[in-house]
Amino acid sequence: MRYLLFLTLFLSVQLTQAQVFDVDTSANEQEADQREELLNEEDERFLDRVFFGGNLGAQFGTFTMINVAPLVGYRITDRWSVGTRVQYQYFRENINGFDTHVFGGSTFSRFFVFENFFAHAEYELINGLFAPNNPGRVSIPHLFVGGGYLFRFNNNFGLAFTALYEVLQRNYSPYRNPIINAGITYGL
Repeated sequence: MRYLLFLTLFLSVQLTQAQVFDVDTSANEQEADQREELLNEEDERFLDRVFFGGNLGAQFGTFTMINVAPLVGYRITDRWSVGTRVQYQYFRENINGFDTHVFGGSTFSRFFVFENFFAHAEYELINGLFAPNNPGRVSIPHLFVGGGYLFRFNNNFGLAFTALYEVLQRNYSPYRNPIINAGITYGL
């Protein structure tokens, strides 16, 4: 009788361990699958929130200006985005024969107040030769505030218009208020 009781107890413990092991394995596999799905969703969400664009500009005549400024940004929420821009500008004044190549970069933030209207703030630092009587290159910071409108062609592509005011107004700045820009955006 003792042997039968011992054998029954031993087998019940072994069966219990086998059952627990089976449940834990399937639970671990489910958790692993869920974690992998979440990581894939996070990767997709990150890439879905990245957008690209930039500005191309030109003016010819007595005063010539060429501007190339690609940008990349990230939508933190559906209404708020941040980004960075690199910039190249060429300026030439034909009367004095003065010309300069300007390089720079900026960071910006946009907040959509309404569906297509946004507030815009941007800090920019550019470096160039800005005055004919000053032979050295100088770096000039700029702080722009203003707003704009995003005209959406479809869910991924649009044209952004901004009207900005340069707050710092440094000597030799190439900007005069107001600054009106237009640029394309892809990946809305």
